[in-house]
Amino acid sequence: MRFVLPAVLIVLLGACSSPGPIYEPTKLESLKSELKIKQLWSASTPSSAKDKVYDRLEPVIKDGVLYSVGAKGRLLAVDIVKGKRLWKSKAGLIISGGLGANTDSLFVGSAEAEIAAFSRENGEPLWRKSVSSEILSPPVATDSHVIVRCGDGSIYALDAGSGEILWQTQRSVPVLSLRGDATPVIAGDTVFIGMADGRLAALSLYDGNARWETAVVVPQGRTELERMSDVDASPVVADDTVYAVAYQGRVVALSISTGTLKWSHDIGSAAGMALDEHHLYVVDDEDKVWALDRRNGAALWKQDKFKYRNLTAPLRFGDAIVVGDFEGYLHWLSLEDGHILARYQVDNDGLRVSPLEVDGVLYARSIDGKVKALQLKP
Repeated sequence: MRFVLPAVLIVLLGACSSPGPIYEPTKLESLKSELKIKQLWSASTPSSAKDKVYDRLEPVIKDGVLYSVGAKGRLLAVDIVKGKRLWKSKAGLIISGGLGANTDSLFVGSAEAEIAAFSRENGEPLWRKSVSSEILSPPVATDSHVIVRCGDGSIYALDAGSGEILWQTQRSVPVLSLRGDATPVIAGDTVFIGMADGRLAALSLYDGNARWETAVVVPQGRTELERMSDVDASPVVADDTVYAVAYQGRVVALSISTGTLKWSHDIGSAAGMALDEHHLYVVDDEDKVWALDRRNGAALWKQDKFKYRNLTAPLRFGDAIVVGDFEGYLHWLSLEDGHILARYQVDNDGLRVSPLEVDGVLYARSIDGKVKALQLKP
């Protein structure tokens, strides 16, 4: 389960959130592994108690370098082949929103309502800009624009080179909302952003004007808790379709150009999705893992042995789907039927962000900043 706070108290009570599940998590069964997993290297970003609060600090990989960041403000660059540290830097900020990157720069969002840019080459600071409130999702960048969303519903576009604000727009935030925001997705000249009111918006990258907005789910129920319907998982774009999912809601496939509904399936999620050529994979509100047919949303299989283990978003990795959990385990699932192929514990402090994959190597970051590079052995 994800965590619920009234919107007006999110910033004040952020330190009260916890990375552990609310319900009793399903215990892992003994497993005879069908895969052999080899650790290639391990590295660490210095951690602190703040990493337990801001626990979704996703790393990024660009041009053979993995960049990781800790909530206390330490940035780390590591060569992904050898695991060798290239540089480290102090941001001087409490980093709450993870990392974004473009060709030249890294971008971070802070708990103090600032967006800051650093050189990818050496970690040197480039610019810093104040925004309206705490940033809880990674900035997303092209070589010209940086898109930032704030906890109060504000969305900013900044010049990637100077930090100048190019445009700003505002969306309302319900009285009760999940703590966290979906990472925006840029596809061409369109920015797709999931909202806390259950809607998905397509905005122009250049001026912020809405091209369309579509309800992923219509909030229902008599209480604010029952009506929570955040689109808190990042949308996924492929071909002419954008896929979105809402907490306590449904998965939808929408036309990129018009927002018209192609299909829907009643699965709620705040964790996330992944896709391949034919399938969409979803971790639902109870931490069951689903495989859906991308053409029509039909369920192909369901894995329910991880209920309430606070799973990460799924990752397609070779011939498997990989998810992480609150005890720091990575789980490999069969693409064919979802059965469990293997598991590997990265760190007992837990995993909150989906692993990354480059050229057959998986890179996983734990809550306390430990990064491991893993490969399947023949």
